[in-house]
Amino acid sequence: MINSIAIMLSKDLLKWDNIKTRLISLVYGEYFTDALRNTIAIVLPFVLLFYYDQPNMAVGVGVGALLISLTDAPGNRANKFKSAITSILSFFFSALIISSSLGNHWLMGGSIFLLTFIFSMLAIFGSRLALTGTMAIILGIFTLGLHPVNPLLFSWYILLGGYWYYLISLIQIVIWPYRSLHQAIFECITATSVFLKSKARYYDPEVNLEDCYSETIALHIKVSEKQELVRNLLLSDKAAMKPTNERGRQLLRTAVSVIDLYEQVTAIHYDYAYVRKNLDKTGALNLIIELIEILAEELKVLSAVFLRPKQTHSESRWLRFEAAKAALTRLLDSAAETNAHIIQKVLKNLEGIVLDIQVIENSRPMSAIPASLDADDIAYQEFLSPQLFTLKSLKQQFSFAAPVFRFSLRLALMCAFAYLITLVFPLGKYSYWLLLTIVIVAKPRFGLTWKRNVERLSGTFIGAVLGIVLLLTIKQTAVLLVLAAFMLLGFFTFNRIKYSVSVVFVTAMVILSLSVYDGHSDHIIMERVLYTIVGCVIAYLAAFLFPVWEIKSLKSLISNILEANSNYLKKVREELWGTAVGATASKLARKNSYIQLAKFSETLQYLHLEPKSKQVDLPGVFGIQILSYRINSIIASLSLSAKQNTMEDSCLRLLSEALDHMEYCAQHSDKLNLQSINEVIHKDKIEEDHDDEGTLQHQLKLLLALSSELKLYFV
Repeated sequence: MINSIAIMLSKDLLKWDNIKTRLISLVYGEYFTDALRNTIAIVLPFVLLFYYDQPNMAVGVGVGALLISLTDAPGNRANKFKSAITSILSFFFSALIISSSLGNHWLMGGSIFLLTFIFSMLAIFGSRLALTGTMAIILGIFTLGLHPVNPLLFSWYILLGGYWYYLISLIQIVIWPYRSLHQAIFECITATSVFLKSKARYYDPEVNLEDCYSETIALHIKVSEKQELVRNLLLSDKAAMKPTNERGRQLLRTAVSVIDLYEQVTAIHYDYAYVRKNLDKTGALNLIIELIEILAEELKVLSAVFLRPKQTHSESRWLRFEAAKAALTRLLDSAAETNAHIIQKVLKNLEGIVLDIQVIENSRPMSAIPASLDADDIAYQEFLSPQLFTLKSLKQQFSFAAPVFRFSLRLALMCAFAYLITLVFPLGKYSYWLLLTIVIVAKPRFGLTWKRNVERLSGTFIGAVLGIVLLLTIKQTAVLLVLAAFMLLGFFTFNRIKYSVSVVFVTAMVILSLSVYDGHSDHIIMERVLYTIVGCVIAYLAAFLFPVWEIKSLKSLISNILEANSNYLKKVREELWGTAVGATASKLARKNSYIQLAKFSETLQYLHLEPKSKQVDLPGVFGIQILSYRINSIIASLSLSAKQNTMEDSCLRLLSEALDHMEYCAQHSDKLNLQSINEVIHKDKIEEDHDDEGTLQHQLKLLLALSSELKLYFV
């Protein structure tokens, strides 16, 4: 299953047009421009200070600017300003405490333990502060390695480097306030495009349906992540959300349209086994695949507008779409009644996607969408993740029941242990790389720790080989330093895109830079590889200390997705009844169902990597996941029908019965035996009535059948 998906994705990557598009998007995107900014901000003061014979200041300012740049996550002006203050202060005190502890091993060990624990606990306040905390720990480790003579002066150099970097970053965000948001919308549309393209595979009889579901669920995680980033960047920007800010309102309409588009894409859901069987000999399947792929391609091109506004669209794509649509319409006119229902529903879905695309590209007004709502009707602040903590909730974080506390304690003990190793076995002057590796690869999740270990080791070995080759073939110091700067640029470019690639660049950069500075490349390479291996081994073994197992949260995640889908269906039922649900409540229910499904699916991606996963009935859990996804897709389709008021009164009984089944599952989810889930064999007779395939009536029958099947897991 996974192999077939990987092969499909690799074939796409090998296409030159795809590679060319990725390179253009990379160059015009935020990742490369930020990488270029970071590289200049670090190299420029470093070179100038060395030129004016200030090596200590050059190292302090350079290290401060280098490490603090990694705290600068995508954000709006308010986010950037908060990050600047917290990061600069955290860096100053981290450098001061560690440098002041030098010379006393007991004091140093205690300082490393306490600082690691305290800064790791910042994760309870969100990912932005978690990043600041991690980099403050890494700065402390660098301080240990640099061993500054004057603690206060070195700390001021670090402070100056932080000020210098964030001065440039804040000036940039003032001039271009929506850079991160444009990048986020671009990635959100691109992810939706890939998701839409994956939907075409459902109509290919040669592709296994289980593989299709696995692929789309994995892509759903990515889309949900991108949507959440768009929401957080836009809705937390008070300046952009002002009614008088025309650019902000335009971006808000675009963001709403992009997220609504995903609902339209998700709603393309049928009994695909039956659809394939019925339409196989008609030629309709190939036309449907062609139409979906054309729209996916159009979405992909549309996304690039947010990076390159002057890009033009190709009319030939729409001509191809209209030609394929006309051919499918001719088949509709001559098809049997059941097949006609299917084709008609597909065409209606595709027309809805076309309309959303036209709204996003501003060729149609937002009012063209049926039952579209004015922005003033939605309480957008409710869509932001809550960030406030009460004193009681903070106290609850300092207990062994809290995952952040368990991980923070584990990481602090690992760093203290690693420091002890460097004292007992002083193998070289770069022993602090051992602690650095541990902090970078150790993650709360066991599966994520394993993944980061593999990426770190593979990237380090490839980077070391690259560094050796460059040192053997190039002898000019100036050329090596220029190459090191380009390696730094590569590290920053891929750091948020592909970690293993960024490790290759940073390893080669370190080897080149330190070889020029120190002159002992063999020792540098040996220590780099050795401490990376030892650090990865320690991080992996320590994952069994105060572990954060996925299985512990599995029941609650299953319960959450069942409740979220039930609540989503309740809101849809109220809309179908004609009850005024309100746009906020309806969209919040949709958002929560998408997020809970993504969280559940993401956990399953790492569950199989855990040693304890053998105690879980994985086929049973995956069965619940696929049924939950299919039910969610049908609810999205019903939601669109509710907006267009096409529900008949006779259908409400089917919907209510399906809702009863789902609520039963949610109520009994705590009794689920994860080690031995009820064996449920999907039988075609559950969906044997296909006379009205493609109609709303059949969608409700399919929903009832799937909810009945889901209920069997919890009986």
